[in-house]
Amino acid sequence: MQGEYNGKPIFRRRYVSMNEDAIREEINRLQDELYSMQEALEIFGKDNKDIRNQVREGQESNARLMKSLECQIQSLENKIDYRTPLKAEFAEAVSEYRKKINALYETSESKAFAKNIKALTVLSIVNTFLILVVVVLVGYSILF
Repeated sequence: MQGEYNGKPIFRRRYVSMNEDAIREEINRLQDELYSMQEALEIFGKDNKDIRNQVREGQESNARLMKSLECQIQSLENKIDYRTPLKAEFAEAVSEYRKKINALYETSESKAFAKNIKALTVLSIVNTFLILVVVVLVGYSILF
C-alpha cells in the first residue's frame, strides 16, 4: 500500500496492554516531545544561519585584506632596485620615515596624539587577535 510505514513498529507490546487514558497521556507526552524537538531544530537553524553570515563576513574581510596586502607587496616590489644592496635601500626607506616621525613628535599636540595612537594600536592588536580567534573557531566548527 502506498504511504504505509515500513520501519520499526510504532506500537510495541507495552502499548497493547495500556488502557485508553494511558495511551492518550503517552500520545500527549510524545507530541510535547515532538514540539520541543521542532523548537530546538528551529533555534539551531537560526544559530546556523547567524554562523554562516559571520563566516561569509569573515571571508569577505579576509578577501579585502588579501587584496590590500597584495597591493602593498606589489608596491614594495616595484620600489626595490636590484642594482643597490638591500641594506642601503632599507636604510634609505627607514630614514624617510624617521624624519616624518621626528617631525610629528616635535609638535606639542603630537605627544597627546601619540598616547592616543598607542592606545589605538593596542586596541587594534587586541581586536585583530580576537578576530583571528573567531576565524579559527569558526573554521574549526566548520571543519569539525
